[in-house]
Amino acid sequence: MLNQINVRKVSHTYESSPETILNDVSATFPCGWTGVVGNNGTGKTTLLRIASGELDGYEGCVSPNPSNYNGVYCAQPTEYLPDCAEEFVLDYSSDAVWLRSALHVDEDWIWRFDTLSHGERKRLQIAVALWQNPAVLALDEPTNHIDAATREQLTRALKSYDGVGLLVSHDRELLDTLVSQCLFFEDDKVIMRPGSYSEARNQSALERETVIHERKNARARLQQIHAEKARRADTASKADAKLSKRTVDRKDHSTKEQINLAKLTGQDGKAGKLSAQMDAKLKAAERRLAAAHVAKRYEGDIWADGAPAKRKVLVDLPEGSISMGERLLVHPTLYVGNTDRIGLSGQNGAGKSTLISAIMAALPDDVRSHTLYIPQELTTREGKEIVAELRRLGKDERGRVLSLVAQLNSPPVRVLSGDSLSPGELRKVMLAMGIMRSPYLIIMDEPTNHLDIHSVEALERALSDCPCALILVSHDARFLSVLTEVSWSFTVDSATHDTAVNIR
Repeated sequence: MLNQINVRKVSHTYESSPETILNDVSATFPCGWTGVVGNNGTGKTTLLRIASGELDGYEGCVSPNPSNYNGVYCAQPTEYLPDCAEEFVLDYSSDAVWLRSALHVDEDWIWRFDTLSHGERKRLQIAVALWQNPAVLALDEPTNHIDAATREQLTRALKSYDGVGLLVSHDRELLDTLVSQCLFFEDDKVIMRPGSYSEARNQSALERETVIHERKNARARLQQIHAEKARRADTASKADAKLSKRTVDRKDHSTKEQINLAKLTGQDGKAGKLSAQMDAKLKAAERRLAAAHVAKRYEGDIWADGAPAKRKVLVDLPEGSISMGERLLVHPTLYVGNTDRIGLSGQNGAGKSTLISAIMAALPDDVRSHTLYIPQELTTREGKEIVAELRRLGKDERGRVLSLVAQLNSPPVRVLSGDSLSPGELRKVMLAMGIMRSPYLIIMDEPTNHLDIHSVEALERALSDCPCALILVSHDARFLSVLTEVSWSFTVDSATHDTAVNIR
């Protein structure tokens, strides 16, 4: 049985990026769950891939060597059928049957994977990972796309895992339920803090406040020393002037003797020495101020040029039904006004993304050309196209986009450093480029997926000020309650399995 793994001075740079994504990271992960917390692009996913044995070619060491234990990395994207999926659905052991029941996985899913919702794919992905019972299990945003009911089942399943677990998640409730320590990526370093996420975050906030207070005191002390140094330099200059014989009459022997006596007793250098002593104090104060570094946070307005469309009704979808294979999605007449803020909620596979597709198809041409749509998932090819589009922008426009990305909690240097970005960073770039075009309508399908916790908060601030119409699909009830005013809920009939859309 593996009791813990140790990561020592691990660094890694991807071939496609000149920037080091991990730099001299050390940590110990015991049995149980450890939360891995930090901004998008700081290397959390890379660390999980290394610890689980999914990525090699790094500097430093992992002990024991990942080749000596079985590790599983459960990735964020749901683009591909998981390895071992077929073996899992054909296994009728008690563990496999329980996992399929707990996570509501149908045995035919592997044969129709392309028809599954992303929430269904995520459930299959996690069930296969747990079924393998690895010594090290690294989960990257496991609640992405997952509805509320299934989250409860997922949490119970993860609590039963007794190996070394690493968890990257923006789901604060899941972190608080599972983890006993958190590794924070912050300010180009990593810090392990004990306790649940909330406890560790409170400790982090306390440390930040302490540093802010220390920086304030250090800055005040530095100003005092500058003023004292200037005063002593002035005193030294006046003393030097008094001890100069240049202005003394050649025949004034008495004054010359007094000056010679002052020099003999060292009085002439006293003020100068005091001034020189201030240099050491000044350097010490500057070091103290530099050590009290506080990471910058952006909270400015990103909608300076935004405005709602002049057209009062952007979408008018008549009452009807939409085919979803053998099931129907039945909806009333649906309107979207030019400032409406609408939230879509319901269980996985209920048809939310299907309705979004129907709305997109019903948009008038003038609205469609000013609509920003950000889907649940992006393929690898789509991600590369977004990066290429960013780099094709003119210098001024690209600078504005990167400024918006910074306000969404991602460093511009990281965004431009390679050919591939994390899923969270891609979403921020898409949103920033869309904002530049003053959209009439923004549609985001599971917008909090792949985002770190601070980025979710930054996205909330950005969208709360959005002047245009907004449609959000999300399982995050808190996120929807903050940002939307109208709810379209999706209810599945247990007998027919058809879905009805209800407006509240």
